[in-house]
Amino acid sequence: MIEHLIIHNIGGIKNAELEFTGGLNVITGESGAGKSSVVRSLELLTGSRGSAKFIRAGEEKGTVEAEFSECTVMREILSTGRSRAKIDGISSGLNECSERVNSLVRIQSQFAQIELLEPQRQLAMLDSCLPEKIKRETIPEFQKIYDKASASTRELRAIKKRRNEIERKYSNAREIFELVKISKPESGLELRLETALSDVTHRISKRERAKESLDLLTGGLSERGLIGSTENNFETLYGFMNDDEAEKVRQSFEILYNSLKNLPDMNNDSDNILHDEIEARLGALRRLKRLSNIHDEGELSAYCDEIYKSLEWLEKSYPELEELSKRSLNEKKLANALAMEIRSERHKAAEILTLRVNKLLSELAMSGINFSINFTGLQKLRRDGADDVEFLLTDGTRTGRVDKIASGGELSRLLLALQLSLPEEWLPSSIVFDEVEAGLGGKAAVLSGLQLKELSKKCQVILVTHEASIAALGDTHILIQKTNDGAIMHNIEGSERVSEIARMLSGSPEMNEALEHAKTLLNMS
Repeated sequence: MIEHLIIHNIGGIKNAELEFTGGLNVITGESGAGKSSVVRSLELLTGSRGSAKFIRAGEEKGTVEAEFSECTVMREILSTGRSRAKIDGISSGLNECSERVNSLVRIQSQFAQIELLEPQRQLAMLDSCLPEKIKRETIPEFQKIYDKASASTRELRAIKKRRNEIERKYSNAREIFELVKISKPESGLELRLETALSDVTHRISKRERAKESLDLLTGGLSERGLIGSTENNFETLYGFMNDDEAEKVRQSFEILYNSLKNLPDMNNDSDNILHDEIEARLGALRRLKRLSNIHDEGELSAYCDEIYKSLEWLEKSYPELEELSKRSLNEKKLANALAMEIRSERHKAAEILTLRVNKLLSELAMSGINFSINFTGLQKLRRDGADDVEFLLTDGTRTGRVDKIASGGELSRLLLALQLSLPEEWLPSSIVFDEVEAGLGGKAAVLSGLQLKELSKKCQVILVTHEASIAALGDTHILIQKTNDGAIMHNIEGSERVSEIARMLSGSPEMNEALEHAKTLLNMS
């Protein structure tokens, strides 16, 4: 619980120290004295967004320090808008500070009341009423299985997505593999193939021209050619030569003919074969570049390695996909079965909670209003189960959400009834109420005060109030008074407390009737 609170330069408070006790602590004072500044200070500790507007006019910084039974927490706000927090004197993040304080104290201002009635908070309230076995075993087991099922679903989705991407991206993989096999891509390959093709094409052309010339000279396989014709023309000239000269000419023709016949085989197809191989490889490489839209051979080689690895993974992933699908299905079935068990117990707990709350509402002068809990089954599991719950009120003519049906005073009493109906484990060590009696009066205010007193037996209650009948019930009474230099506050008792109750009753601390009434209220408490 909160034992000690120190406030410097927050709202209308310059310097203040408050001592709290267990039970019901009431804070009173005239309007504008600074009561709400106490609540704002506590809200800052719970993580409320701090800004320069919270700092007292003319000051550079404001601080709040609360000493709890468990720890001491401090938050400081600078006029620049920055802030810092400490837990037990050690600097900490605002989130850590907020989490720590929120586990110790709950503030129920009008805004916090609406927050308390959010669907998730309502479900948490209902779940606090479940049997211990469900809370300590079934729900944790469900959440464990749900987390596993969610992880399996995400993994399954990721595998399917990657498989689809690979299948779509490499739909022409078969052709690509054939082209890779033919082209054998490597850095600079296209230029080398173009050069090699040009060289072999030139050799083939040169060989073909040489063969044409040789065939013209020798006549090929069926004709004599130019050499044979020329030799025949020399036959008429031999008659004008002596035998030695004629023989020399004949030998020259024979030597020339044999030399031409002994030239390398002009029908060698090795260059043609090489040409076809290079041309096929070059064509495959260019086709591969078009299909992959990659023009750098080094990148193309890496791309081909990626294809191999991707398709290898695709083949290996299928058994994993089947196994994961079976596991995911089993996890979902188990999670669903546990969710149905929790749902059944929630319906039972809702009946009990409804009876408790309606009994208290009747005692709080709200017998004409009926509280109920509506269930909506979810089509898809969440980590908190398969149910949405909604707190409803019926006023005899209409039924609707509590914040749509209840007035401000009725909402305060409903929340008070809920706090009293829920298990003590739901309650923090301290609850702060900011004028929850607003809109109440007479019997309703008295009954609310008695229930606040009852709640204070379960946890520390700090109440900012304008209602004398409620203030008289306090175990500790803190008075806030406005001064020219801010506000002063101190614990009051005895005659000073009688005067304050009288002021709350009549506006004057000196009226005899009011003083007598105040004494009566204090004696009754």
